[in-house]
Amino acid sequence: MTNIFSPAFFVINGICLLIFIFAFRRPGQAAKAIGTVFFLTAFINIVVLIAWPETYLDLEAVAVYEWYVRTIHESFRVHMQVIVISISLAQILIGLGLFGSGSLRMAALFCALIFFWAIAPFGAGAVFPAPVILSAACLVILFKINRKRSALTSHG
Repeated sequence: MTNIFSPAFFVINGICLLIFIFAFRRPGQAAKAIGTVFFLTAFINIVVLIAWPETYLDLEAVAVYEWYVRTIHESFRVHMQVIVISISLAQILIGLGLFGSGSLRMAALFCALIFFWAIAPFGAGAVFPAPVILSAACLVILFKINRKRSALTSHG
């Protein structure tokens, strides 16, 4: 498991913070940046699954809640390939939705929120606080898009 004080952790969280700040000014581009994060992490998950599958079992040591520890200990050991491939497919679908527009993007943002909240308890294994920062960015984007839609319908 990578050290939480490693340059990679600081770079990843720095990028997430920039996306969060960007969400206030350019929500559409911020959504695409989050979509890119989903594509990259899906790719990384598949590479790690192939090259270093035991890495997923290491998440047991950094999970915050007992339920997560049990899930990793019991389910990941037996069904690791199916679980990681399913997660990667979900990440790709969310990423595609974030590159879409309208209701598709709104649904993808909601799914991204759920995804980030679900992985946050993996702590350092999820590069914490990156999931919290990105979920906040999703909330800002949802608010901005909804506000823009409301302004358009009230003037139209």
